[in-house]
Amino acid sequence: MEKQIMDILNAGIGLFQSGKEGLEKAKTQLETTYNELVSKGALDNTEDSVKIRQSVDKILTDIKEFSSVAGKNYDETRSKIVDNYNKIAEEIKAKMPEGKIESVKAKINEVAESIKKTGAVKA
Repeated sequence: MEKQIMDILNAGIGLFQSGKEGLEKAKTQLETTYNELVSKGALDNTEDSVKIRQSVDKILTDIKEFSSVAGKNYDETRSKIVDNYNKIAEEIKAKMPEGKIESVKAKINEVAESIKKTGAVKA
């Protein structure tokens, strides 16, 4: 009886470790994929990409401004941020080839599915 309890305990520990290793592998894969996308994006210096970066810089500046004046002109600053975000979203849709957007979405979905599968193994 004691041996059976120890076997069950060891099997549970093994299952836990397998799930943990799978989760670590998925995390590493996600980090690798993210870093690859960052590198590819950094190498893209086309006019459209530069404009998108400038728009994002503007949003970040507006957010910093918003943070520093917390409460002052809240609605105006919030409106600026929302407007800039909407402009960026439209620029991305208009200037990025549909295939690129879809391939990034597909890669993100692939990584998400991998994480879900790993999480199911853990449970």
